[in-house]
Amino acid sequence: MKKTLLALSLFASFFSFAQVLQTENFNSLTIGNVGTDITGATAGQGSWLTFSSNGTAPTTSTNALNTNFQIAASGNGSSNGLLFQGPNGDKGSRFMWKNGLPTAWAARTSGNNILEVEYDFYTGSATTSTAQSGVRLYGTDGASSRVLCGYVYNSNTRILQGVAYLDNAGTFGTFLITLQTGGLILNADTWYRVGFGYDTTTGEPYWKFDSNPSVSVNPANFSGPFPPAEVDFVMGVTAANTVSANIIFDNFVAKASNTDTLLGLDSNVISDSNLTIYPNPTTSVLNISNNNNLDIKNISVIDINGRVVKNQVGSLTQINVSDLNAGVYFVTIEAAEGKTTKKFIKQ
Repeated sequence: MKKTLLALSLFASFFSFAQVLQTENFNSLTIGNVGTDITGATAGQGSWLTFSSNGTAPTTSTNALNTNFQIAASGNGSSNGLLFQGPNGDKGSRFMWKNGLPTAWAARTSGNNILEVEYDFYTGSATTSTAQSGVRLYGTDGASSRVLCGYVYNSNTRILQGVAYLDNAGTFGTFLITLQTGGLILNADTWYRVGFGYDTTTGEPYWKFDSNPSVSVNPANFSGPFPPAEVDFVMGVTAANTVSANIIFDNFVAKASNTDTLLGLDSNVISDSNLTIYPNPTTSVLNISNNNNLDIKNISVIDINGRVVKNQVGSLTQINVSDLNAGVYFVTIEAAEGKTTKKFIKQ
């Protein structure tokens, strides 16, 4: 399949507003197993559902257990993370997901038709395990489930690939995407942050790794578009295997946007529930409700032309906009935990 690089800027303009749909850094969860049910029926910690299977017989895998999904004190930056354990034999799969994505997607701001996912993962030590892991966005095609976009990390070769359901000259199927000539080989025992996106208007999947430009496929290969249904942490084996592999995930976020913001200025977005502004419209003072006592560092007001017209530094709870002309503005609130941009009207 033909791969093309998209020369897209890393700069996310003030007119690109990412909305957080789902997010998890695992720090509020208790060390130990995520749940007590590996059939996907009953949610565990953080409302996460887990499914673990040894695969169809004959199989040499024997370790489908609740311990396949653990909260461990080994996340990125001395924090908690998700320790994912793969099958120890030649078949089997592991899935972890949270319900509610279609509802969150339906409530997104009009025009934010791109679903983007970012996460950190730790490659682990060199291993002979053929386990493949990653995060994938699934969508619905009638009664069928499709992999709209995601990543496959091969534990034994340490090659990172994209994955998506595509149209290859009339043959529809789930294909692997080479992200770099010769294969994108990662280092062992290293943290990486990666992102992928899916445009629900055009059906375009794309991937971004580190500071490289986004990678996409030829538009002739787009399938769909399909509505998003679920984002899953995934691990499984499809080849001869005798060794279990461990992968650690952290700092997961799924967001709705109107352009490619992967790993850019909006990559650390604060949930809308953490910071709210009022009154809106306002005639004089814009108040900031800091619901979770975030460490606010800076507040900027930007006009419709993208110019910063006000800037205040420090842990503030309001900004005076009485001297601004009437019109539409945007306020960017930066905290130690991330940032968010909101629109308001000055009357």
